[in-house]
Amino acid sequence: MQRTEGRGSPGDAARDRPWQALREANILLRERFAHSLQGSDLSYSDFVALYRCERTSAKASDVARALGLTAAGTTAVIDRLETRRLVRRVPDPSDRRAVLIQVTSSGERMLAEADAVKATILRYLDRAMSAGERQALSVGLEAVLRALRNAPGSV
Repeated sequence: MQRTEGRGSPGDAARDRPWQALREANILLRERFAHSLQGSDLSYSDFVALYRCERTSAKASDVARALGLTAAGTTAVIDRLETRRLVRRVPDPSDRRAVLIQVTSSGERMLAEADAVKATILRYLDRAMSAGERQALSVGLEAVLRALRNAPGSV
């Protein structure tokens, strides 16, 4: 079987193109945000952890899922945030064995600064895309999320 594009058929390349674009957009958005956060003394992982715990206290496993890190990697992020007094660990009232991660008032202030950075990036993207492009992106991403949430074996 002869391959025309290195892997698979030309149809495979066309099918893979949106997924490659989604991966690249995710990487570029994270890089842009991480670069913009440099002046705030907050890493991208710090921001995601704070954001996950902002509205409601979260278990370390919830933070790990949001970060896409192992338990050990997540513990390191939480430890770093706790050392800086941006979060605190509190007993979970529904499970004596577990602890919850809460954002402190200092963490809320730091998160507000990071949210301003995020808002600047989103304003740029809003200006760079037409209303139709933003709508198509929203509809497409909602369809991807729905499919993944309903997929067999979803967590």
